[in-house]
Amino acid sequence: MPTKKSSLSIPPLASKRFAIVGIILLCTLLQIANSVPGINLNGLGIYPRNLTGLTGIFFAPFLHGGWVHLLSNMVPFAVLGWLVCQYSVKRFWAVFVFTALTGGLLVWLFGRANIHVGLSGVLYGLWGFLISYGIMHRSFKAILISVCVVFLYSGFIWGVLPQRPHISFESHLFGAIAGIFIGYYFAKQDKKSNSRKL
Repeated sequence: MPTKKSSLSIPPLASKRFAIVGIILLCTLLQIANSVPGINLNGLGIYPRNLTGLTGIFFAPFLHGGWVHLLSNMVPFAVLGWLVCQYSVKRFWAVFVFTALTGGLLVWLFGRANIHVGLSGVLYGLWGFLISYGIMHRSFKAILISVCVVFLYSGFIWGVLPQRPHISFESHLFGAIAGIFIGYYFAKQDKKSNSRKL
């Protein structure tokens, strides 16, 4: 006998809402914990060329230097994440994980000897992916999204340059490089796949 589907279901990883809101909630919860006196989770961030700091590659995107730092990342993350999800949520997760890990590893290898935390490396990865993919794929949809990204966040280009000592421009730079690379890769793969269907 068929049973009714429960109305209380866990959002699947394929949900756009889960992908974006879930990460925002995780970052917010960690910042709440980090605000409790005596707790300093930022010690789990990336500390370049130190073996204990290597594990920070996995934690750094979800930790922030304060509420202002967190809030300044959330809106562009929601916008850029949503734009990447227009291709697919699977594509969003691929770009997120690749830019977080690759950008984080490059920060660990070449960054300044400070603790690096924040979602901004991934932000720049999403930004670099959307622009690179649009240029390489050249479909109407890809170009339109790319133009929107350039229009909304053209100022990101200055973030890859060293400006303020407390801002990790290395995370921005290496995140953008990782995003550009994976955008190029996926555009080539998608063009090959489309040509086979013709």
